[in-house]
Amino acid sequence: MARPPPVKISSERLVLPRPGQILGEGEDSAFSAFARVAMRGLDVPLALVLVDEHGKLQIRGAFGRSLGETLPISIIRTQMDSQRRMTLEIADLQHDPAFLASPEDERHSGFGAYAGATLRDGSGASIGVLCVLDHKGRRFGRESLAILADLARAAGSLLAFEPGQEARTDIGSEAVTALPGREALEGALDRLVEGAERANTTSLPPGFGVLRIDIGRLAELNEMHGRGAVDQALKQIAGRLKSVTPSPGFLAHLGGGGFALVVGGRVTAADIEAVAVRAMDRLREPAHLDGLDVPLRPSAGIASYPADALDSTGLLRSAEAALSHAKRQGDGRHIHATPNLLQTYELSAGIEQDLQRATMNGDFTLNWLPVIDTATEKVVSFEALARWHRPGYGDISPEIFISCAEATGLIEQIDGWVLAAACREAQSWEQALGVSVNISPVWISHNRLPSLLQRVLDETGLDPTRLQIELSERVPFGSDGMTRRELSQVRAMGVRLALDDFGTGYSCLGLLGTYPFDQVKLDSQFVQAIGRDRRAEAITRGVLQMVQSLGMTSCAEGVETEEQLAFLDAHGCEEIQGYLIGRPIPRLPRQVGSIRAMEDQA
Repeated sequence: MARPPPVKISSERLVLPRPGQILGEGEDSAFSAFARVAMRGLDVPLALVLVDEHGKLQIRGAFGRSLGETLPISIIRTQMDSQRRMTLEIADLQHDPAFLASPEDERHSGFGAYAGATLRDGSGASIGVLCVLDHKGRRFGRESLAILADLARAAGSLLAFEPGQEARTDIGSEAVTALPGREALEGALDRLVEGAERANTTSLPPGFGVLRIDIGRLAELNEMHGRGAVDQALKQIAGRLKSVTPSPGFLAHLGGGGFALVVGGRVTAADIEAVAVRAMDRLREPAHLDGLDVPLRPSAGIASYPADALDSTGLLRSAEAALSHAKRQGDGRHIHATPNLLQTYELSAGIEQDLQRATMNGDFTLNWLPVIDTATEKVVSFEALARWHRPGYGDISPEIFISCAEATGLIEQIDGWVLAAACREAQSWEQALGVSVNISPVWISHNRLPSLLQRVLDETGLDPTRLQIELSERVPFGSDGMTRRELSQVRAMGVRLALDDFGTGYSCLGLLGTYPFDQVKLDSQFVQAIGRDRRAEAITRGVLQMVQSLGMTSCAEGVETEEQLAFLDAHGCEEIQGYLIGRPIPRLPRQVGSIRAMEDQA
């Protein structure tokens, strides 16, 4: 994160209600609505809309719980004084040099993290801030800052419509691109659906498609070069999309970096795909901004009538679901909607709030996946797996709720619960078997993993040598020096370390040579290729030999056949887990010996 400019000390003092009091409840102010969306979207306790009126900041909207009495006015004023930067993030106020230069009452107000976006008037002048505050330090990230920036632009536009101000834009179109907006898009889709239904006189009804396109570079571009650069980029993007929009067709700008392109007429899936390819090719070209070439980050989701939905609402939702998946897959992707993608997308709707409640209440359970020694087929440990039954939806896939927890900053709370629950359960076992727990690498980046482990071990009394912490290489660890220090402290406690999902993530060979792992867990993609792919088998043999030469043990995940087990045993893989030996179970028998004996007792 770029260091904010030197703080401009402010003599202002804006006092909030007493800490803990709920703000904005029952209010119908539009600005409180912006604050409410910001608070809930970014999962923070407090959000505020502050406007400079006659040289003094006033609270025009608020939502959440007051954390302290005095706002960090100096930080807010510093942000407003910046002519180019729209957003500002300070992840740890209590250690930030700019905040430490603030007046004493601001420094001791109980705030830990700040993120804000500047409100601007029609001339581009700074007139206020939409900000969110947390009582503890945290990083908000680019996605959250982009949300704040979009809300701040909308709040700034709302100010222009207040009494005494003139409306600046036509509600039916987006001013910068001069393209129609969402309402016009939905009308166009409704007309196409009606026309298709009337023309449906054969077994093959006329079809059409809709592309939901998102440009992910704009928030960063706004921070670096200002709103003017974003407007230039949007005009170029609109021009390129116009050039590939077929006739009949329709193009709309949905705000920010969001666009929709409708491929009309009696078209096939191949026709829609061809338009998507042309659109993505044009959008991959950099934007040309006053002699500077800025790369864009386009993603697109595609839905077609009648295959994916039979009305405009369903089509847009299917396209949004595909777009959401495309963005997770990486920039430059375009993906077609599927029933599974739509189901995942709909499950995600409101999941942040439900997950927050589940985290506060500890509404998770553990399943146990056995690990056996390949030579003796004796159970040597169990891996603790978090499970969540979401009210109204049923059991949610861990891939979905863990990803959501990582994105919303809840993963540390869930990890802490799982670790404590797993250690308590393991301490009650009659046999001193090992227990493995997955921990997000975010703990390392926050310098808190050793303290978490020590606290849980002290509370539960578990022998640290029975505990193994698994860190997935699917997530980057952070700086080498910090990670090495953190993991070395964990090893010094007697806790074992395993590199999980080996072969699927970030520089796996470098991780093995850099950090003090005790075990490497081979991802199931290696195991599934055994008996089918000689090259993959050769790679697996090489990996096992390398792990042995480094003095580590290996564990293979996803073992499903006797052939896979025999191959792994023959080439020195010490431990295995997978459906061949046992599925995750919610509770364990009192005595555990071999996996077959355990199955007999269960």
